[in-house]
Amino acid sequence: MSDPITSTIAQLLFRSVPPLDFPNLVDDLRTSLMEGPTGACGLNWDHEDVAIFNLDNARIILGWSQPLPGRYAACLTIGVGADESGDCQIGIASHQGTITRLLADRINARYMSDRMLWKTSTQSPTAEMIDVMVEELPGFDPAWPGGNPDSCEFDRMLARYDAETAEQISELAPEVPLRQPRPRRPQPPAYRTERPKPQTRTDTATPANDIPAKAHPSTREMQRIRAALAETEQEAQAARAPRRLFGLPLWRARKGGSALVAASLAATLGSQLLQPALAAAGY
Repeated sequence: MSDPITSTIAQLLFRSVPPLDFPNLVDDLRTSLMEGPTGACGLNWDHEDVAIFNLDNARIILGWSQPLPGRYAACLTIGVGADESGDCQIGIASHQGTITRLLADRINARYMSDRMLWKTSTQSPTAEMIDVMVEELPGFDPAWPGGNPDSCEFDRMLARYDAETAEQISELAPEVPLRQPRPRRPQPPAYRTERPKPQTRTDTATPANDIPAKAHPSTREMQRIRAALAETEQEAQAARAPRRLFGLPLWRARKGGSALVAASLAATLGSQLLQPALAAAGY
């Protein structure tokens, strides 16, 4: 059975020394850890290039190595793991991989390394572990101080670089996303205005709308009602003919019709009553 992983290490390699202020970086990390859930955070220095943070049951170590002889000029090592107890199953130490990835991505986004290596160890992260890992870096050559190599040294460097690229199995630095072009601002539409053409006037006036309006359905209904209520020709003749009472015609007038009817009725009754008396008198 293999030993459990106690620490996770990320190494950011730079071909040229970046403008990295290591004490300022350590101070920023300490401020972030103090604002975390643990609150208490101990900081110890190993010389001026290694900072060790102790919090809860975990240990975070930062190491800055520069200048380096060989292919790379500088290396920033980030290690997260358990403390001397070695228990990485509980507490912050159980999230060592996530914390290491988060720190490496944040620092790499700011300084952009040329290569990133990932390693694991069964030991707690220490300053001695960082020294050993720096000496095991690809292209690390203490006999080569750098500078301007000659043509043979340059060919050897290219060959080693090609072999390293072909056998590289570590994760590459995250690619910078391409900036998308800004959308164009909407432009106001360009309207082409033309003057109205002169029109010839006619001497006679013409209606603006020569289409007759359609009759409303209610108009036709009213016409049918009026036609139904209108008097027929026979009813009109009967209305114009005089009425008769006891065989005598009674004429109607538009005004005072009731008085004329009463007078006619009285005259008729009077003549009927006086007729026998007049006959007896010889008239």
